[in-house]
Amino acid sequence: MYKVVKENASNSPDKIAIIDTDGSTYTYFDIQKKVEQLASYLVMKYGMKKGSHIGILLFNSVEFVVVFLAAQKLGATIIPFPTKYKEKEIISLIENSDCDLIIADEEYSHWISKYEEIYNRTFLCKTKNDRNHYGFTFTEAYPLIETYETGNLEDIAIIMFTSGTTSNCKGAVIRNFNIQHAINAYVRIFELTDKDSSILATPMYNITGLVGILSVVLKCKGTLYLQKLFKAENVLEQMQKNNITFLHSSPTVLTMLMSEKRRFPHLPELRTIACGSSNMAIEKIKELKKWLPQMSFRTIYGLTETTSPGTISPTDVSTSPYIGSSGHPIPGLFIKIINDNGKEAAVGEKGEVWIKGTNVIEEYYNQNSTLITADKWLRTGDIGYINSTGYLYIVDRIKDLINRGGEKIYTFDVENAIYQIEGIKEVAVVGVKDNLYGEIPVAILCVEEGFMIDEIMLKTNLKEKLASYEIPVKYFFVKEIDKTPNGKIDKKKIRKNLESTRERG
Repeated sequence: MYKVVKENASNSPDKIAIIDTDGSTYTYFDIQKKVEQLASYLVMKYGMKKGSHIGILLFNSVEFVVVFLAAQKLGATIIPFPTKYKEKEIISLIENSDCDLIIADEEYSHWISKYEEIYNRTFLCKTKNDRNHYGFTFTEAYPLIETYETGNLEDIAIIMFTSGTTSNCKGAVIRNFNIQHAINAYVRIFELTDKDSSILATPMYNITGLVGILSVVLKCKGTLYLQKLFKAENVLEQMQKNNITFLHSSPTVLTMLMSEKRRFPHLPELRTIACGSSNMAIEKIKELKKWLPQMSFRTIYGLTETTSPGTISPTDVSTSPYIGSSGHPIPGLFIKIINDNGKEAAVGEKGEVWIKGTNVIEEYYNQNSTLITADKWLRTGDIGYINSTGYLYIVDRIKDLINRGGEKIYTFDVENAIYQIEGIKEVAVVGVKDNLYGEIPVAILCVEEGFMIDEIMLKTNLKEKLASYEIPVKYFFVKEIDKTPNGKIDKKKIRKNLESTRERG
C-alpha cells in the first residue's frame, strides 16, 4: 500500500486523499510526506525494520493511516488492537503478538505504561483540545533520513485478531499479496475510480475498515472521509454534504442509518452500497432500496481470513432473483461445500463452506489450527450451499445451528421470516438448552418506535412462514440487542445470558 500511495502522490500530488474528523485535509503528497517522516522516526528512535511488530491502539485518524503505510514501507507488520476492548483483553492480545513497539492513544497510557518501563517501546499519540485529532509533532524533531523501501508482496503486513478476546482469539496472518488481490477485486467489481469518495466510520482496526474501505479507496485514488467514532446522524450529514458515492458497511450500521432516513430522504450521489459482516435480511434490503432507489446494493461474504472479500454480488441484488444470496466468488477464490459425511456436496446441498485462494490466509500466528487443511483450504465454520448458477447462500454458523429433537433449525431462516413482520428493527434467534428437545429456539427482538408487537401476534404470523418446529418458543423484547466490539450481534453472549436466567428460575 505504500507503493500505491507513492505512485498516486507522484501522478496526482494535489488530489485529496484523506479528510480527518476535524476537517483537516491531506493530499496524496501530504500523506506520502508524513509517511516518509514517520518511517524515518521509527527507524532512528525505535530501530524498527523489516519484520518488526508494531501494535496500534488508535481511533480512526490520519495518524492510523500514516502508521500503517510507514510500516508497509519498512516491511514491518502492524497488529491493530480494538479500541472497544477492555484492558484485560488488550493486554492478552499484546502478550500474544510479540510487539516491538506499541503506538497508542494517550487515553490508554495507564494500560500500556508497563511496556514502556520494561522495553522502552511505547509511543503515545497526544490528543488536541477538541478530542478529535492527534498530532505527530515528534517527527519534526528528527531530520528526514533515507529509509529504503524494504516491503514486498510476500511480507506479513497485518496480524489481525479475529472475534474472541483471550485464549480463543486467533491471529490471522495477512500478507501484502492478500491485500492487493482483495482490493483489486473490489475496485474492478465495483468499477471504482478516482472520482469516487467514501466515508470510514467503521473501526479501522478491523478488516473492513483497514482493507475493505481505506485500502480500496487509496487504490482507486479516491477521497476518504474519516469519522473517529460512529454516529448515524454524523455519517449521514457527511454523506449528504460531500456527495459520497460508495459506502461499505454492515447490517447493524445500515439498520442504524435507516432509523434516520426521514431526516435524510435523499442521498442522490450514493451509487453503491457494499454490505458484509453478517446476514442482511431480505426485508431490510428492500427497505433500503425503497429509501435509496438509485443505489446498487451488493452483498459480500467475507472474513478476516479472506482479507475482506470472498464472494460479491455481481449486480444489484436488491432487484435480483438472487436476493438473499452472497454472490459469486471473486476471481482467484475457490469454494466447496462439505456435507456431514465429509464429502463435497451436490448443487443445492447444505454443508460447511470451505475456501482457498490468493486473498485467503494460509496460517494463524503461532497456532497450528485445524481450520486450515494441509492443502490450504480454510474451514469457515459457516453453513451454506451453492445453487445451479454459482451463487453462494449462507444459512447459518455451525455454532449457531439449533438441533431441536433431531430437527435442524437454521437461525438465519427464522430471523428472515421475523423480519417480514412490519416494525421489527433487529432480531436474533438462538438455541437454548431444553430437557425434552435438547435445544429450543428463542428470539430476542428490538421493535421500531411506534409499533406494538407481542408474542401471540408473532407466533400467529410465523405459522404461515415456518415449520412448527422452527417457530421460537419464547420471545424477549429489548431496547438493544447485545453486540460484539466489532458491531456484530453477539449470539454467544445472548445464549449465556439466557442460560443464566434459566438457571435462576
